[in-house]
Amino acid sequence: MDDAIRDWVIGHRNGALTEVMVNASRFGSTPSLILVALVAAGWLAWHGRRREMLLVIGASAGVFLLGPLLKLLFTRPRPPLDEHLVRIDSWSFPSGHSLNSMVVLGLLTVLATRGRHGLWRVVVTAVGALLVFLVGLSRVYLGVHWPSDVLAGWLIGVVWVAAWVTLARGNSRSSGTVDEGS
Repeated sequence: MDDAIRDWVIGHRNGALTEVMVNASRFGSTPSLILVALVAAGWLAWHGRRREMLLVIGASAGVFLLGPLLKLLFTRPRPPLDEHLVRIDSWSFPSGHSLNSMVVLGLLTVLATRGRHGLWRVVVTAVGALLVFLVGLSRVYLGVHWPSDVLAGWLIGVVWVAAWVTLARGNSRSSGTVDEGS
């Protein structure tokens, strides 16, 4: 299925869409997501939300180490070089862009919607999901990942976020603080 999906996506390349996908991929890069995580952590600290700031820093820093370790563990080659629209020289599985964007943007989406209802929750969730989806799709579109690399990145990212959020909830309950978003 990897070949069929990749071939279909690559077959639909065009100039304007390529520009969108290059920019989505840049946004999902490790340096960009480190900046997003640091800005979010700074904002949370500024607003006295220390526990959430530590959650963002811990989950983000951890995933930025986890992704390269998983690549070394699996050592899956990337798709053929003649399909690449960007230069890259690391292993393919899992997609680091997909993994990192799911964790950083997914966690920020969870925090932004916690305790909220209605249109705010729907819009923020949709924007977060769209950004994560575009980053992952961009990696297949640019020819540097198999679709299963992207899917694995997303799935590992969801598990990573769930584990960190669960850990943070457990710590807030054991310390006697109230989690207003529960």
